[in-house]
Amino acid sequence: MTPKPDIIVDTRGLFCPLPVIRTSETAGNVESGSVIEVIADDPAVEFDMPAWCASAGHTIKLVLKEGDVFRYFIVTGHPADGARRE
Repeated sequence: MTPKPDIIVDTRGLFCPLPVIRTSETAGNVESGSVIEVIADDPAVEFDMPAWCASAGHTIKLVLKEGDVFRYFIVTGHPADGARRE
């Protein structure tokens, strides 16, 4: 079952490192436990997004690949330093 996103980040047409940067900016502005759907067509996102999620404390719940387009469903965790962003 596909998770229901709280927010969608469409990065189609953007290339490394912009998909991760846009996702990181969004994650910093939502509450922990929010679901972000990231849509990307940069092939590097297949490696970059899991690495970023692991280092930032977020969880990838589902990845769908439709042709050249990736759809990541990410559940946000707490910022690594424990500080809340507002």
